[in-house]
Amino acid sequence: MLQRYLCLILFLLSYVTLFAQQHNEYLGVIKLSDSSLISYKIIFSENNGFITGHSITDLNGPHETKSLLTGTFNDAENLLIFKESGIIYTKSSITQADFCYVNFTGRLKKINKRQQIKGTFKGLYNNGEECVNGEIQLANLERIVERAEKVDRKIDRSIFVKQEDKDRINMKKTLDTLSMNLINKGETLSVFTKDQKVTLVIYDAGKEDGDRIDLAIAGSKVLDNFTVTRKKKTIMIDLKDETTLIEVLALNVGTSAPNTVRIEIIDSKNFIRTLTNLETNERAGVTLIKK
Repeated sequence: MLQRYLCLILFLLSYVTLFAQQHNEYLGVIKLSDSSLISYKIIFSENNGFITGHSITDLNGPHETKSLLTGTFNDAENLLIFKESGIIYTKSSITQADFCYVNFTGRLKKINKRQQIKGTFKGLYNNGEECVNGEIQLANLERIVERAEKVDRKIDRSIFVKQEDKDRINMKKTLDTLSMNLINKGETLSVFTKDQKVTLVIYDAGKEDGDRIDLAIAGSKVLDNFTVTRKKKTIMIDLKDETTLIEVLALNVGTSAPNTVRIEIIDSKNFIRTLTNLETNERAGVTLIKK
């Protein structure tokens, strides 16, 4: 599945051309020195040459990680520099002290144009020790979506593609899936926060189909045989311990498998949205970690 996502990203990157637009969201790949590829996305704003935002590595993968992003953009030299810092969330078991942060230097003609971002990066631990290096290639996300929709239309009109293949192949839908931040069976999303209280919101983001769950927080059941609807259920969580586990157990798959429950974690600085992707009796979790 992840290999298919990477192939899609590379295919669409090859078709991106330069047209004007204003959207500071870029999608692409990290190519490590051993030639392995990792999906990568950055979202940022620019003010007087300073960059702030976040990055997401290994989108929808077992090590998906969202990190803070800061940097500079020199319009005269077409030079973009940014680095990752603190982790916002991760699916990886790697601790913050062990995490390898991207430090990037590359070229970008205009932030408000549909440009590709290309350049090299060094991966550094918090102590400054080098961990990995390679290249980054990114393209404007809006342009990638436009290209995906165009390819989907061509496939749909083609007389050489079987109908079952047309129904199965949908590049736009695959791109949307990359942005869902799914929590699958056995996965735990670790969320870092400095707050003493965090807001948990759960609801059905799509068509109500009778999904039922048990929800436990720090080992105590908070929701028992709860039917998830579009009406948002809000729970305030006091973070008394260094780590607090929120665990979801799927009791069924409703009328349309799988069991999908939208989960939002909100603190004073971050808004994190994720989605369970579970079959009956499968579990997934979110661990809140106080920095």
